[in-house]
Amino acid sequence: MTMCLNGTTDAALRARLQAIVPNLAASAASYQANAVAERLDLQARVPAVGGVSKAELVALYATHLSATKGSARAVYDQIRNAAPNKKCPLCGVGTVAVLDHHLPKAKYPDLSVVPANLVPACHFCNDTKKARFPASAGQQTLHPYYDARLINGRWLAAAIDRGPPVVITFAPSPPPAWPLIDRQRVERHFAICGLGTVFASNANDELGPLKTRLAALEAAGGPAAVQAHLIEEAASHAQRTNGWQLSLYEALAADPWFTAGGFHSIA
Repeated sequence: MTMCLNGTTDAALRARLQAIVPNLAASAASYQANAVAERLDLQARVPAVGGVSKAELVALYATHLSATKGSARAVYDQIRNAAPNKKCPLCGVGTVAVLDHHLPKAKYPDLSVVPANLVPACHFCNDTKKARFPASAGQQTLHPYYDARLINGRWLAAAIDRGPPVVITFAPSPPPAWPLIDRQRVERHFAICGLGTVFASNANDELGPLKTRLAALEAAGGPAAVQAHLIEEAASHAQRTNGWQLSLYEALAADPWFTAGGFHSIA
C-alpha cells in the first residue's frame, strides 16, 4: 500500500487513502485469518472503505500494480514470477501471464492490492474464473498459498470413452471419506477453473503419438508390454498428484480392453 500511496499524485486522493490505511490493514489481517482457517467465504464484502469509493480502490491495482510503469509494479512482477517454471498454480498446465484476484476485486475492493489475494495465473484460468466468489465454505476454490492439504490430496480421475475414436474425459473424484466441504471445494475448483476442458484437450492431444508407441510395444511384447509402459508413464508423473498425465496413464493401464488392443481405436 505504501508504494501505491507514493505513486498517487492527486493530493486529495492520497489523503483519503492514507486515512483508510488502518482499515485496509484490518482487511488484510482478516483475510489471512480466514484463509488459514479455510473460510474465505466469511470475508466481508464491502462497497467502499471510509471516504474511498470502490472504483478508487479497484483503480489502485490497475494504476499502480499491473500498469507497466506503476509505482508498485515490482510487487506485481515478484508475485507473477514466483510460480515455479511459470506454470499456472490453478491448473498446472498454462503459462503464468497475469495475476488473479483470488477473491475478486469487484466484490472485495479493499483486497485489490493485498498480495495474499493475488495469485499467478494463466489467461485461461483468469478468464474462466472471472469474478466468482464463495457464498459458502464448499464454494471456495483452492488457494495456492493456503490449501496445500487439498491441492496435494488425490481427487482427479480420468475416464476412457471407447468410441471409436477413443476419447479421454476428466472429473473430480475425491475420496468418499473426505468431509463434504472438502469434496465440494475440489469439485468447485475443477468447475470454476475449467479443468475438464484443459485436461481433456491436453490428454487427447497426447493419444496420437502414444498410439504409435503402443503399437510398437504390442508387436514386441504383447499386451503386457503395453501395460508396463503405461504403468511406467504413470509413475513418472506421480509427483503431480492431480495432474492430467498421472490420471490419464493410470486409467489407460487399468483398462484391459485398451491394453489388449483397444488403443488402435485412437484416431
